[in-house]
Amino acid sequence: MRPPREDTEPWYKQFWPWFLISLPLSVVIASIVTINIAIESDDGLVSDDYYKEGLGIHKDADSTTLAKTLGIAAAVRFDRETGAIAVTFERPLPAQSDVLSLKVTHPTRPNQDQLVQLTPSDGQEYLGRLDPLGPARWKLELRPDDRSWRIEGRLALPDTTTARLD
Repeated sequence: MRPPREDTEPWYKQFWPWFLISLPLSVVIASIVTINIAIESDDGLVSDDYYKEGLGIHKDADSTTLAKTLGIAAAVRFDRETGAIAVTFERPLPAQSDVLSLKVTHPTRPNQDQLVQLTPSDGQEYLGRLDPLGPARWKLELRPDDRSWRIEGRLALPDTTTARLD
């Protein structure tokens, strides 16, 4: 008969105690990292006045319907190097407007949103200038000062520098 085997190394030099300690330790570290991310990051997707925004959706739907009824549609060209933006309408607007507002919205980061005033260049073209835009699928919303109609589109940068608004 063989005598029972004895471990001659201390416990801290063994594999299994460290393996068993590492499992709960990794969970504690992951929890600390997750809490740190939750505290320091801002989720800009939640709006403070969500109820008012919900009521405004109905008004926006009416202005979009009016734009479709009037047949308002436009093409947008954006120059990434200079920030110049040109909006060309397919046909003349029903009422000539001195200034149009173009809202450029980032899909997830509201601090990158921009609002630019476009001024007429000729009968069917309006021009303006934007700050540099990063790569994203930007939402474009164009409306006159009286907010009577609205057309929308998407500008997918850096893949393309043109978009259609309708």
